[in-house]
Amino acid sequence: MNNKFNFLKIFLSFFLIVFSFYINYFYANKGLYPIDSFSFFDTGFYVTIGQHPIKDFWIISGIFVDYIQALFFLLFGENWNSYIYHASFFNSSLALFFFFFLNQFNQRFFINFILASSASILCYPIIGTPFPYQHSLILSLISIFLFYLGIEKKNKVYWILLPFFMTISFLSMQLPSGFINILILTFSIIYFLFMEKYFLKYFIFGTLFSLGMLLLYLLIVNTNLTDIIEQLILFPLSIGEGRIMSEDNAFESAKLLNKLTIRGTLGHFKFINFFILANLIVTYLYLRKKPKKFKLDKAIFLNIFIFFCAISFILHQLITANQTFIFSLIPILCGLLIIQIDKTKIFNENNYFKILLISLVIFSTIKYHQVYNEKRKFIDLQHVNLSQAISAKSFHPKLKELKWITPLHYSSNPDEELKFLKEALQVIKDDQDEKMLITHYQFFSLLLKEDLNIPNRWYFPNNTFPATAQNKYYKNYLKKFNQKIINRNIKKIYIVEAYPGEFNFLNLKDLLKPQCFEKEKLNKITIEVKLERC
Repeated sequence: MNNKFNFLKIFLSFFLIVFSFYINYFYANKGLYPIDSFSFFDTGFYVTIGQHPIKDFWIISGIFVDYIQALFFLLFGENWNSYIYHASFFNSSLALFFFFFLNQFNQRFFINFILASSASILCYPIIGTPFPYQHSLILSLISIFLFYLGIEKKNKVYWILLPFFMTISFLSMQLPSGFINILILTFSIIYFLFMEKYFLKYFIFGTLFSLGMLLLYLLIVNTNLTDIIEQLILFPLSIGEGRIMSEDNAFESAKLLNKLTIRGTLGHFKFINFFILANLIVTYLYLRKKPKKFKLDKAIFLNIFIFFCAISFILHQLITANQTFIFSLIPILCGLLIIQIDKTKIFNENNYFKILLISLVIFSTIKYHQVYNEKRKFIDLQHVNLSQAISAKSFHPKLKELKWITPLHYSSNPDEELKFLKEALQVIKDDQDEKMLITHYQFFSLLLKEDLNIPNRWYFPNNTFPATAQNKYYKNYLKKFNQKIINRNIKKIYIVEAYPGEFNFLNLKDLLKPQCFEKEKLNKITIEVKLERC
């Protein structure tokens, strides 16, 4: 019997890896949103040529993602496929780890497979390409699983690994990982103080090891700690403050307040909320069964922990300006709920309730798959005719697998967009001067195999970088920007717009001296700024 179970587990694990990898690979090639889809394409390339985020170009998140992408470029070549392999690998990692996690508590392998498959359908394929939110979500979930296993299985390995995954989740994206890390630290302290002290030393060892690795990295790449704090903590915090206080963002703030209503929250996250509510009901019923003298046991402790984690994910989702990306919580919360039902023996004899839970997971997976994966809602392609997408091979062989269509100015005519991009690529290639590129199409450096001296990962003035004197971090950014121009003897700045009139030149003028600013429009999306008189 054990051999039969082991074979089934191995077979389902292998199938799960292939399925979760391929489904992301498939949807990643169905259209793109330049600003998001190429976020780590060029920056990953820059790491391979010895440059580093924070030190050599301004970022607000994603340092870990850059280095992993560089590794995939080194392993599989510098092309679009390697880029998608990266995201697909992380999708498979979540599915496999979740499957492993569930199997630690029961031998319902097929049900566990359904839940893990659902998580993989609703996680990375939504965006498809490497993205900091998805990395942070996956690594935060793995941290939650490790914390859960550390308590339930009492294995020191989980406590050693936990701080490492907490660290890299934060280095992927500060939120939601920051919320989850605070919860893990808080509940760990409670656990060590009142329930089990033995594993504290292993948690401390893992923490010191992770901090040591981070300090070693800073020494190797010669990056200033103050720059890390400024770009990853202080400036992002100022963005949040600015969004709340700025009159320009009053409309967005109003939309946020509307979403924060009970009605809005319950409606948008109804399936997630169902499993949160079910968790609370199980906790309540379990408390009623216990003796009147209350004692905090593992079941109650972990239920409370999962409740706060789920609320934290929702809270972060509500305050972010991006599309919803946390639907993978539905099968994960379902799996955790079934574990708690089995442990507490609440509804244990009633398999109909578990069937209801699994049915809801299947239904919600199909629903969100149709909207987010098939229609590509996350990258704003839901109103675009995806059948008009064309092969990007005509533009460059390194992008040959990508079916090119974007939701911006050229959604009905992708051929025209690629025509302008091809012209821009040729102009930049032919220019032998030292130059800088500013664009949301972050693939020019890799395609040309050339250092184009990018100043930033993203270009949203005062949202992804401090662009005006009113921003308190502007002077530091301006110094870095001008140092790059002077040190590299840059003669021209090329701007390639994702849609005509996209870039606000007043912001660029704030960064350059007035006599420097001579611009010439080369085609509909390409602008050349000469710096010869600087």
